[in-house]
Amino acid sequence: MTLLLDRPPTLDAIARSFAISPEAVDALPGFHGRCTVVRLSTVDNEVLGVPRWSTLAEAWGAEDSDSGQQWSSNPVVTVGQGDDPNLVLATRSPVVIVGVDNERRAWVRAVVDAVRASCRSVLVVDLGHRLTGHSYADIATFGFDRARGAALLELLTGVRGTALEAAGERRGSVSAPAAS
Repeated sequence: MTLLLDRPPTLDAIARSFAISPEAVDALPGFHGRCTVVRLSTVDNEVLGVPRWSTLAEAWGAEDSDSGQQWSSNPVVTVGQGDDPNLVLATRSPVVIVGVDNERRAWVRAVVDAVRASCRSVLVVDLGHRLTGHSYADIATFGFDRARGAALLELLTGVRGTALEAAGERRGSVSAPAAS
């Protein structure tokens, strides 16, 4: 009897599974430096009372990873349902908005629209598990587990070129990954 073991997917393979708009692929290099992160508080951890995916780097970045360290230096603004959607971000740096199932909530759509209207460079990431309905996302990761998060951090920081090359291979693709 022969036993075959599957190797876990690489971060590059995971990055290839993301749906990335052509505009986001072109804009990604502008987000590799310092940026402001707007964290949409849509999924709360009942025990901790904080979004399940925390500040991304805390949840996904290995303590000694270059991408985690670079991402951790970005300022984070947390926005919840009761906050004013017309928040003013006094920043010239690019803005990354991170949420879950962005198009399902009116207040999230209002925040995304307001930030896009007031900032020059905005990239919206949807961490939801849904395979369809990503009109309020430039990048859809189809989940927010540690491996997807690490691949996203590499993509956003540009620390490893291989994840960026995977995004380039998917240029123009906004469909969900094939079911396996």
